[in-house]
Amino acid sequence: MLKGIITGLLAVALLSAPAFAADEATMRKAKKEGKVTWYSSITLNIAQHICNNFNKKKMGVQCVLHRDGSGKLYRRYLQERKGGIYVADVVHTSNLGHFLNLKAKKIITPYKPAGTDNFNPKFVTKDNYWTILRAGVLMPFYNTKKISAKDAPKTYADFLDPKWKGKIVHSHPSYSGFVTNGMINIVNKFGWDYYKKMAKQKPKIVQSAAGGIPLVARGEAWLGAGTTSYSLLKLIQKGEPLKPIVPPAGLALVTSPNGVFTKAPNPNAARVFTDYLFSMETMQLLADYFLYVGNPDVKYPKALPPLNKINLMAIGGAELKKKNKPTRKMFKKLFGV
Repeated sequence: MLKGIITGLLAVALLSAPAFAADEATMRKAKKEGKVTWYSSITLNIAQHICNNFNKKKMGVQCVLHRDGSGKLYRRYLQERKGGIYVADVVHTSNLGHFLNLKAKKIITPYKPAGTDNFNPKFVTKDNYWTILRAGVLMPFYNTKKISAKDAPKTYADFLDPKWKGKIVHSHPSYSGFVTNGMINIVNKFGWDYYKKMAKQKPKIVQSAAGGIPLVARGEAWLGAGTTSYSLLKLIQKGEPLKPIVPPAGLALVTSPNGVFTKAPNPNAARVFTDYLFSMETMQLLADYFLYVGNPDVKYPKALPPLNKINLMAIGGAELKKKNKPTRKMFKKLFGV
């Protein structure tokens, strides 16, 4: 018995690994690899927060972050792969269509993160090629110092009123998977005629889904056609003069998967880091940032409305995959960028 206790203590001392980590053999190999490179489209401050928290564990594995938009990350990896260059270990974006392509080409490999057995079924997959790290909605919004609640748009059609010409900001679908998803939902509901009319409003075009928030907060634009709900609600919490718009037609639900690359140069570190991403610690951190997660035990901010209280517009991965390129192409044609 004593021998067993000593062996157990030695193992703990040797690994110094938290409860979320993989088995002993995987942890040893991960330490030898020494780092994990994460390609992630979540906003920079959150991605850095996650990496920094992971690195503070001092497990002998360093998180190296490369943050960019979903489309850019996808194209970057495919270009690197074409040249025989493999840098990234783990990938997280808001474009499920891309993940279907990655799966079909066997570019990602199945891995079930530890602790996800009790997750909401909508956040996990049966084949484990990816797990949904977070979900949010594409949310229109306005500057409360520039527009009164009475005069603010109430519907998507209200954004097309000539009085808002030149005062709207819109993000680019070629950069943002979040925006691509939202646009497809809106086109499904109203047709491309909606965006033909939106183009006549001469909106300011930014890259990131969250890129329009600072412009509206500063009054450089008065309205945002749609942004990441979590970024918006977090800044409202901090006192920015912003308010969300929830049109009766609904808000586009965007689920953001995370997966492990088949040719990850640090495959064991990739698994250890993925376990951390879905640990209670990270799940609660994401919830604190106004994101929906699969873990049923997290506590959400009071300002975050439950998903079952929102009229949601949603599309499947196959439709997203099919309509990705046509949506980006049409946007460029209509808006000239």
